[in-house]
Amino acid sequence: MQSHNGLAEEAAAFDQRIIERTRSGFVPDLRRSVKCEYFYKSFWRDPYYIRLYLGIVMHNLLDLVTTHCGRGLRILDAGCGPGQMSLEFARNGYHVTAIDISESCIETARKVLAENPFKEGFGSLSYHVMPFHRAEGIYDMILFCGSLHHMEDIQEVVHKASLMLHPGGHILCYEPCHERYRQQDAAQVALIRGMLSLSDHWYDSHETGLFLNNEEALETYVNEIHTEYTLERDKDEPGGQSPHDLLTDGEEIIGALRSRFTEIEMRPGFSFIYRLLGGMRGPEDITHSLARFFTIYDRFAVRKGFLKENYFYFLGKKEDNGKVR
Repeated sequence: MQSHNGLAEEAAAFDQRIIERTRSGFVPDLRRSVKCEYFYKSFWRDPYYIRLYLGIVMHNLLDLVTTHCGRGLRILDAGCGPGQMSLEFARNGYHVTAIDISESCIETARKVLAENPFKEGFGSLSYHVMPFHRAEGIYDMILFCGSLHHMEDIQEVVHKASLMLHPGGHILCYEPCHERYRQQDAAQVALIRGMLSLSDHWYDSHETGLFLNNEEALETYVNEIHTEYTLERDKDEPGGQSPHDLLTDGEEIIGALRSRFTEIEMRPGFSFIYRLLGGMRGPEDITHSLARFFTIYDRFAVRKGFLKENYFYFLGKKEDNGKVR
């Protein structure tokens, strides 16, 4: 597990991020989000992009749970951030305890929950400021949605998760696997951004324009995109979203999960749209049509093996005999 100082630094980074975002009008709610120009390339910029990306992620998570686990379960959402996924599970009748080390994220999540108008069929939801290693209780399912890769001792984290589940309980994850991302995947993103730039539909034509003149310059741009996607940050950013961002890669996570749980199902996530949709500019009817096509293409290309996924879903089950593997 992370040291106390490490957790404090991690929490401070997420505190700062959510404070900046909410001051700029950000609403972390999949159903009540608003346009927010604070985001220059992220799907969070436009509610339509949010539905195309996180809406599909949420659909997959709910489909995995309802198909293999059931309804009305007691869920621990570990590393919930500002709570948008916890809220959706509760809106679908689940009983969710959500924890995060960021006080500002939890404060924001509680505010959004208090303003929730979608109460029909609501299960229950409570938010707590807490690191996972201090969590207690026994649950039907533990959810890690973009949080497991921030945790240091992945084997210990997964072991603790297994101890906090009922026999037959489940662990559900949506986590990055950027180590799978290839130069040819980045090249497709370069092609798309280049065409958007030439048609004045990219947020920064100067960014791509520098690399449209010759093959050597284009190769540089492809390399920069590859770095951007594997490190989840722009080339000029000094660091990731937090000190422990991408501390554990996808293969390490999958290995730890399989060592403790019986794998029920794995699904590939998206390859590139989460760092592309929000970068488009122009008339909404055009950009939204482009966004929908890119989303369809991303899913199709990953399914056919033309692109490598950058995220994965994993659903695992604790052995029914209650023994920890």
